[in-house]
Amino acid sequence: MITGKINKEKQLISLFRKKGALSVELAKDIKNIGEVNRSVFNKLYRKGVLDKGGGETFFLNEQELMKYRMDRVKWAMILMFTILAILILISRS
Repeated sequence: MITGKINKEKQLISLFRKKGALSVELAKDIKNIGEVNRSVFNKLYRKGVLDKGGGETFFLNEQELMKYRMDRVKWAMILMFTILAILILISRS
């Protein structure tokens, strides 16, 4: 289920790249982007990965995309080290 959401995010990001919507100047109307999963779009918009270019146009903010990905990596590492610490504590008792 999580991989399905990640794949949908990757597809939407790829769609914006294919359409060339990569800056304010190159922002595209959402109707010109193609078929967009609204829940994925809304999530990426809230996170700043997709940004408004003016009016009803949107573009992919590559800097925010990198921050978003690094944040997910950070939380995965925290979770992994937490589980590792718990396993070490359990094995010592």
